Amino acid sequence: MSESSLVRACLTYLTINGCMVWRQNSGAMRIRAIGKRDRFIRFTGVLGISDIVGIGPPPDGRAILVEAKRGRNKLTPAQAQFLDQARSHGAFAVCVWSVEELERLWEGCRIGVALQRAIGIQDVMSNGP
Repeated sequence: MSESSLVRACLTYLTINGCMVWRQNSGAMRIRAIGKRDRFIRFTGVLGISDIVGIGPPPDGRAILVEAKRGRNKLTPAQAQFLDQARSHGAFAVCVWSVEELERLWEGCRIGVALQRAIGIQDVMSNGP
């Protein structure tokens, strides 16, 4: 499975599970203009932003950030920093090498939220008890 196939499979899994998610294209390109200086255009202004961005299902609506990797690919320092920072703000922010890994992490997160509710701990991302 290619990295783009993994991204599509992760998008499908999260969508089926009630999330609103999308592929966050990132990158840059040079635009040539006749008689003018070339321009360098970035598609996103956030360094290290994840492949998948979205919002979890109600009632939490937690931010979702998923970086998909295949083979020997590793997180760049910017990607690792972005995920760490997002997690520190309460986001579900992960790097996965398979849909099965995403499933395990997502289910673990959902169980954790349910346990917090059951024992009365208010999640920092929720709008109520």
